[in-house]
Amino acid sequence: MVDGIFFVAALGIAALGLYKYQALRHAPADRKPAIRPVCVSCLFAAPAVLLAAPTIGVNLDRVTGVHSLSILLGFCFALGFVCSVQTMLIYWLHPPAAAWKTSRWLALTYTSVATTIIVLFFLGDRPAEHHLDFAAAYARAPYLAPLLVLYFLSYAIGVANVVRLCWQWSHHPETADRPWLRRGLRLTAVGILFPVAYGVISLAAVIGSWFGAELGFWSSEIAPALSVLGVPLVIVGNSIAAWGPGLSSVWGRVTHLGADLRDYRALADLWRALRSVEPEMVHTPGSLVDRFSLRRRLFWRVIEINDWLHQLSSPRDANLAAAARQQAHQAGLDAAQTAALEEAVYLKTALLARKAGGSSVDRPNQTHADDTDDTDDAGHAFAGERRRLILIARAFTSPLSDEAVLAASQTTRSVRAQPHP
Repeated sequence: MVDGIFFVAALGIAALGLYKYQALRHAPADRKPAIRPVCVSCLFAAPAVLLAAPTIGVNLDRVTGVHSLSILLGFCFALGFVCSVQTMLIYWLHPPAAAWKTSRWLALTYTSVATTIIVLFFLGDRPAEHHLDFAAAYARAPYLAPLLVLYFLSYAIGVANVVRLCWQWSHHPETADRPWLRRGLRLTAVGILFPVAYGVISLAAVIGSWFGAELGFWSSEIAPALSVLGVPLVIVGNSIAAWGPGLSSVWGRVTHLGADLRDYRALADLWRALRSVEPEMVHTPGSLVDRFSLRRRLFWRVIEINDWLHQLSSPRDANLAAAARQQAHQAGLDAAQTAALEEAVYLKTALLARKAGGSSVDRPNQTHADDTDDTDDAGHAFAGERRRLILIARAFTSPLSDEAVLAASQTTRSVRAQPHP
């Protein structure tokens, strides 16, 4: 289980490195200095994580015959990772000339630290293999104790500076118009907090053991587990600037799909009520896309409803309009909703009259919508008509339309019942 965690983390880092290497090959010359440190950091991070896996580390030590050699190599690779990540961020924050001066000092500092811990490692006495509990076993050993303090201190300071630089760059004016880069930097900062915790906990455990505190479990179990928890966030943070903008378009399609489904359902009752006008005008899907695309089905639903509205002759008398406006006024509807309610009242009255056999259907000479080619843009080309029909459909199923029809019919009966002079 422990091996699996480290293997997956190392594989993810390697994949990120390959991805960034491809970007480096195709990047313009002025962008290469900012991408190259990312590739280098992956070259350091992947083996550092892989060597932490017990199966890899213990077998390497057994083959070489040097106890805990995998720990030393892992420490050196981790320091290389910390140095390269800081270099990357410095190149992002500063012009290449200024960045080179700072990164040169970083490389010199971390090379000196790595050289020092190598010397201390071979000066120290390591009588047995301690891959899983190296820090706990040698926290008070000559040479090895200062090695641990030097490593964990420089590591913790370095990754903490990475968090600071990531957060600083995410608020830099140059990233103001690149929201996905900002998100990536913040994700990276959060992910790097886990290695910060690893370094701080391990350092505290080593120093605490000098005063009699038994903190070996923290340095052997808790801290190494924390060190890999942030790997997914760092991988995503370092790559999201490239593929993140695609999520916006996906979200846009999902949003449009939700709106299409909502409107398609909203038109259902009106469509079913008008279908009796002329069922033959229902569009027959000509392809699988035409059948299963919600956008196309919504397009044809709008077209069919409009065709039926043109076919249906609805009485436009003053009583219906007055009743509809009165209901709309009482309900506090706006002008568009009031017009939709009037149309719904006309349609409902016409359908009732037609069902009773008292209305006719006009058949003007018009071209059916089957001749229309552009069905994919229904949400744009037909946006205005779509909104109008949605308002009519909602008014058609609203109790207000029934009340308006009833009020108009009562007014008509009372007028007819009055004696003529």
